[in-house]
Amino acid sequence: MPIQLTPTKIKGSKYLLIPKDLAQLLEIDDKSILNLTIEDTDRGQRLIYSIREKSSNPVQDKVYKKIG
Repeated sequence: MPIQLTPTKIKGSKYLLIPKDLAQLLEIDDKSILNLTIEDTDRGQRLIYSIREKSSNPVQDKVYKKIG
C-alpha cells in the first residue's frame, strides 16, 4: 500500500520524513540504518528503502573487546 510523502526542505537540502506512526510500526529509531536503491522504470525512478540491522557503538565494542 503506497503512501505519499512530500519533501521537506532544510538548508537547501530535501528530505523525506518518515511519519511517526510508520516509524514505530517498522521499529525505526535513531540507530536504524536504511539503504536507498534507485531503480529506473518506464514510469520514472523508483526509490526503494531497505532497513538494515541497527548500528552498534564501535567505541563501546572496542571497550568490551579489551575487557573480555
